[in-house]
Amino acid sequence: MTKAIILATCAVCALPAFCQAVAGRDAFIQQQAYAEMQRVSGLIDVLQNNIDDLAQRISKLERANSSDETAALSSRIAALEGTVASLRRELQQQRGEIVKDLSSRIAKMPQPKPQPAQQTKEQSQPDGPYKEYVVATGDNLWLIARAFNTSVSKIREMNNLKNDSLKVGQTLKLPVEQGGSK
Repeated sequence: MTKAIILATCAVCALPAFCQAVAGRDAFIQQQAYAEMQRVSGLIDVLQNNIDDLAQRISKLERANSSDETAALSSRIAALEGTVASLRRELQQQRGEIVKDLSSRIAKMPQPKPQPAQQTKEQSQPDGPYKEYVVATGDNLWLIARAFNTSVSKIREMNNLKNDSLKVGQTLKLPVEQGGSK
């Protein structure tokens, strides 16, 4: 019987600690359940806000797509497209008139000719005798070559020119015909 008394005494002594442990575990589980319930509740609130926002957007889109508003916008777009087309035609016509006017003015302008009076002395170099010519306004290699009875390629070669660009005041070497000068 002593064994039974000892066991009963142990059970009576351990019972409060056991009850407290069970109560502590239950309290922990309750806290975890409460925290999970709050998290889920927060997610539900976010979802509800998103649903409300989407419903407002859908409503706004439905109002914007009403047939009256769409028709009004379509007519405004058509009117603007017509205005743009009209302005393009007018611009094209004005461009044509400007080109025609400039063409007639250019055709009426006298073509400048090289002025041989700007020649200086005759000199000699390995390529043969040459004249120096100072480029005047309106000169180009073709006109100079024609005036001095030579070729554009010969002028380029004698002056080491890489292209046909000339500058007013530039001095060019021009070949002199053998047996006399022009």
